[in-house]
Amino acid sequence: MKPTTASDTENPLLYQVEHELVAPGIHTIGGAGRSLVVETPDGLLLVDTGAGRGMVTRMQEVLRGISDAPVRWIVYSHGHLGYNFGTRFWLEEAHRLGHPRPVIVAHEKVVRRYRRYEETTGLQNHINALQFRGTVPAPKGRLPLTYPDVTYTGSFTIHAGPGRTIRLIAAPSETDDVTAVWLPEDQVLYGSAGVIEAIPNVGTPLKTRRDPVRWADTLDRLAALGARAMVPEFGPVVRDRETIAAWLGETAAVLRWLRRETVERMNRGLTITEILHDIHYPDDMFNRPWLRETYGHRDYIVRDIYRAENGWWEDRNPTTLHPAHPTTTATEIATAITDKQAVLDHATHLRDTGQTQQALHVIDLLALAPGDQPELEHARQLKRELCATLATTNPSYISQSIYLAAAGQ
Repeated sequence: MKPTTASDTENPLLYQVEHELVAPGIHTIGGAGRSLVVETPDGLLLVDTGAGRGMVTRMQEVLRGISDAPVRWIVYSHGHLGYNFGTRFWLEEAHRLGHPRPVIVAHEKVVRRYRRYEETTGLQNHINALQFRGTVPAPKGRLPLTYPDVTYTGSFTIHAGPGRTIRLIAAPSETDDVTAVWLPEDQVLYGSAGVIEAIPNVGTPLKTRRDPVRWADTLDRLAALGARAMVPEFGPVVRDRETIAAWLGETAAVLRWLRRETVERMNRGLTITEILHDIHYPDDMFNRPWLRETYGHRDYIVRDIYRAENGWWEDRNPTTLHPAHPTTTATEIATAITDKQAVLDHATHLRDTGQTQQALHVIDLLALAPGDQPELEHARQLKRELCATLATTNPSYISQSIYLAAAGQ
């Protein structure tokens, strides 16, 4: 999900703040993705408040170049961390300017998500450091979460004066708490986390399961609105109905195709690894600008579909049913290999002939074992090099991040 505007960080979730006029009175101002601003006779509506004070300060500078009106409503696009860490700074601004406190609106499931994140703060920080290369704020204490004042379930309509109706629509997709925004008078759709200029990030390796069919159903509902302009959370604003219909419809079709193909192979008894190597992805279906693998990956989606119908025992290998401790196992495997140099030589040969993934499998025979023997140190160094190579060849930002983290270890 690389943004179309260059960021001052490698994290693709952080836009450089930039104003774009979508339609009269409807703007985007950057943020953690595209934050939406809607002007109304009663004040401003802001979708997403940014990741921290620095980002919020820049967003506020951009916003105050558009309007001096108070921010009357803050809407959370979804409950993922970082998108609304900056809410408290907007509340401070309202107090400083003598404006009424904005009303914070979100889907009701954001509350449950926030409570889960507070319970697992250490885990969330660890996951985000891996997935986003340490660029997401990772507070050691309590997460800077500001809970919503008002929640809704299916939809929520704000009648904000003549000619300005704002309809919040539950749009379960990346998360179960996504809110899309529909502006019927202007026929403008803010797709929120459900619409990104990349293949849907279902099956992210470090996140909980997501439902691709649920996401497809949401895209169909959004397509039925017939928007003439669509603001994705990541990617360019789309300003013609034909492209909007293709973006939403083709993405939904791909998600359902992946479900069918994966289930068919599960029914034949294939393991997840066998399925990943058996599926052929048609170019005419996947080579579309809104299905690029710049953030997620088609393999991730297949894995999540498999995970939805199977337990944790994915490889069906009885050795992994009740495994020994990883360190013990690695030590015994390395001990059993009397000619360690042969392993190193073969892994090096695989690397030199462009078989990087195969080299990684081979080198793990030694690289995972503890100890400071020269052969083991050499194996770990070779694994670092292999991971660094894979980080340059995989298109997915998430895969790149995980490989780079491993190389750093």
